[in-house]
Amino acid sequence: MSNVSVDMLSLNALVSLRLGMHEIEHPSRIEDVAADTVTVAAPPGSTAALLASGLRDVEVGWISPRGRYEQRCQIVEHISGHPKLWRLRPVGRAILVQRRRYVRVRAAVAVLIFVGTDAVPATTIDISEGGFRVRMPYREIPELAHAKIHATLGGGPIEVSGYVVRATKTEFGETEAVIAFEAEGAESDAIRRFVFQWQLRTRAAQQA
Repeated sequence: MSNVSVDMLSLNALVSLRLGMHEIEHPSRIEDVAADTVTVAAPPGSTAALLASGLRDVEVGWISPRGRYEQRCQIVEHISGHPKLWRLRPVGRAILVQRRRYVRVRAAVAVLIFVGTDAVPATTIDISEGGFRVRMPYREIPELAHAKIHATLGGGPIEVSGYVVRATKTEFGETEAVIAFEAEGAESDAIRRFVFQWQLRTRAAQQA
């Protein structure tokens, strides 16, 4: 479609929606792509709230191999059904968001990766606030698949959701995957503390 990057906004692609000036992102999916509009699944309970507010602006975000894109759109049609749908028209061009450079440490931590309904045990290779690189028993994982990570860092549980940016088969017959996410709140604090403490331990070991 015009004004939208062609490397991601395709049928059934996973996206996030931010409504008006709100900071909360709602998961959604591309249901249809036309010449100058894109149709998405409306977040549950959001249509009534959006209509009551009088707002029409929706920001669509998605992850591509190049990074995170954001596209400002306006709702041009509410479509009743199951699920309820929004038809969006892009305003301007999609923007490639320059992600922060996160400090990354090499650390082996047992995690559980949920891809769809499957739970896969894995071990981290490196960790940062912006994503984990993990190793797991061999399995086919499509790039940009939605993934959820459960782990224990610093004695406490964390749960973060993101997307598989890359998944490759290793020479030992395992799968190595890079899962990018935007940790917030307690999860972000826990990962940051873990990274900082790991840096201190590594530095102390090098100086010993």
